[in-house]
Amino acid sequence: MDADASVLSTPLSTLESSPEAEYESRIANLGSTPVQCTTEHFSWRQLTDLSEKIPELQEQVGQISASCMGDCVALGTMRGLVVVTDYLGRVKSMLGSPTSPYGAVSAVAFSADYLALVAGYASGYVVVWDWAKGTTVSVSRPLQPSDSPGVAGHPADVAVTAVGFIGASKHRYISSSASGYVLYHHIVRRLLTTMSTVPLSTPGKTTDILFDAAPLAYGGHECATDDLGLVAVLTSAHLTVLKTRHGVEQRYRQACQPPTIGKDAKKQRPFTKRPYAGCLSWLPAHKSQRVATATDPATAQATLPKLAYSWGTSIHVLALELDHKVAANGAPLNSTESLARLRFEAVSTWEAIEDVVFCQWIDTDVLLYMTQSQRMFVFETKLRQETEVCASPPGSIAGQPWVTLATGAEAEPSYVQAIGVCRRRVFAVCGESSVYTGRLLAWTERLELLVEQNRHIDAITLAMGFYQGRTGQIVVGLPRQRQDSGDVALERRRHALVGSKLVELMRAALRQTFSDQSVSDSLMRALASVCVEACLAMDNHSLLFAEVFERYMLNPHRMRIYLETIEPFILSGDIARLPPQILNAMVDCYGATPQLVRRLGELLMNLRLSPGEFDIDRVLSSCRQHRLWRTFARVWLSMGDPVAPVISILAAASSEDDMSTEASVFGGEDDDDDEAPGIVIFDYLDMVIRGRRYPDGKPIKPQTTAEQYSALVTEL
Repeated sequence: MDADASVLSTPLSTLESSPEAEYESRIANLGSTPVQCTTEHFSWRQLTDLSEKIPELQEQVGQISASCMGDCVALGTMRGLVVVTDYLGRVKSMLGSPTSPYGAVSAVAFSADYLALVAGYASGYVVVWDWAKGTTVSVSRPLQPSDSPGVAGHPADVAVTAVGFIGASKHRYISSSASGYVLYHHIVRRLLTTMSTVPLSTPGKTTDILFDAAPLAYGGHECATDDLGLVAVLTSAHLTVLKTRHGVEQRYRQACQPPTIGKDAKKQRPFTKRPYAGCLSWLPAHKSQRVATATDPATAQATLPKLAYSWGTSIHVLALELDHKVAANGAPLNSTESLARLRFEAVSTWEAIEDVVFCQWIDTDVLLYMTQSQRMFVFETKLRQETEVCASPPGSIAGQPWVTLATGAEAEPSYVQAIGVCRRRVFAVCGESSVYTGRLLAWTERLELLVEQNRHIDAITLAMGFYQGRTGQIVVGLPRQRQDSGDVALERRRHALVGSKLVELMRAALRQTFSDQSVSDSLMRALASVCVEACLAMDNHSLLFAEVFERYMLNPHRMRIYLETIEPFILSGDIARLPPQILNAMVDCYGATPQLVRRLGELLMNLRLSPGEFDIDRVLSSCRQHRLWRTFARVWLSMGDPVAPVISILAAASSEDDMSTEASVFGGEDDDDDEAPGIVIFDYLDMVIRGRRYPDGKPIKPQTTAEQYSALVTEL
């Protein structure tokens, strides 16, 4: 069912291609394009040059009905023309004619090298164009009443909803129509150019709806699956994967499994009583480049293709596996046996909050999908975590209701021809004439965005999550790993990348906060808390005890905020030592406030106090003054003198006027029994004689020291 046509389309553009540098500036960087909509994870920018040219084009060629974006842009129109432009809106070629019988353009797709373009039309035609020359390569017409029963083609006046080239070929492609037909086309060039058309799927007697059909495209890396020419067909009842090279053959088939309600697996949602929704996306084979470090050089790892598809709210991911006789890089070995051992393995499933109407891979193990309310999510298939990255760009994305028009079924519109992904960027046609490009923000950009909004504490908290690898969200630009993988090399690389940025954020936050004298105490406490947590996470005590403390010590009230902030970390054991300056400040501050005296004793009990690291006289005087005898005994023992606490406590107790009474030694009804001199001495003697450290009861090490302390106390 073909015609070898050489119809010349209307040549339009004499403009030269935009330089590669200009393309990178406009698309990869977009430095001069204003941000239209930015969320925590995603940034939308309007392609202003292209969007401004579209209204002028629409006056000539009609409204946009299909699009495909990659190295260049193809726009199909309702008048049956395909316009190829660059991202500056400069027309490269115009394909077709308003007087042709093709009808409105319903689907377009470029070949892997962007030299050929295949277009599907609302009348059932499928045309392959050499768009640079403006000529047709082949035309597949719809079925006619006079055709014999064995002729393959799409029904007349039924829109072709999907087209695509198979692998790197410009002569093998597929097309599918809203009525349920999926066709495989092969252009054969010998003495004469002919084309064979083979049906891959036809509508049966049931009410199955064809959601999508897509060939496995070329991903820039040679793989054994290239020799198969794989095509996936998704209907409301089945997912089918077929090979098209050397004869059509089914390689995988999976029946639809409606999602369940609650915990009762027997109760299934009535899939047939709600709008139909389904989509699929191939991830071609490619090489992923790892980040190089001083100890771990960069390496390129080959990946095999994957297939993601959805039924309603359920998302499924299949991985293609090759059992043996395949090169280490996945390249084919020209062995039919190796091709026969291709298998599909279910690797991940997920339940979205709404019906999924579009999905596309944007990176290895990272799937972008959109729900029926045009909310966009990112699903990391390996980590099994989902992140809502944004809503649709300004202006809604217009889907095409081809299935509903052809079958009358209550199906969701198709968005395949309105949204595309290329080089990790999302492209979308919104409204009638606006084209937007969006991308996930890198981790550094997310932090800079928070700083620009003066959300310094949020920026430090997010950076700390990056450092620890515990954000639970999509993170772009950092090594990804499972939380339980224990990959030390990945963790070391992540710490090296994030650590310096985290320190920079804390310093900027301290400068900004302390330059404003009207900052509230709650903000001061929040900043101190997040700085303490970040410094401890990085094990950077010098920053915590130097730069952070120096900012707070200039004001006595703010210094107390700092000390109270580190207090729970001392009690939990996260902070075991304090520099003399901070320890002395804590003794003075807490000792001057009656409500904080007891807390001072608990803090000193949890700190490691070594000779020469603190002001001994100040600490002992404070303990004696506030009758913190337990802390007093522990400090003396840490100094290596097990006898002095007993003598000093007894001497202090006997100096009281009423110390001759039993209550003065062992505590009265109104006293704290834990700090009563008699109880402290007896507990202290009991532990030290048994070779235990007071008051936690841990063994005194080394053993010779324990024996020496025990002998001295026993002799006393």
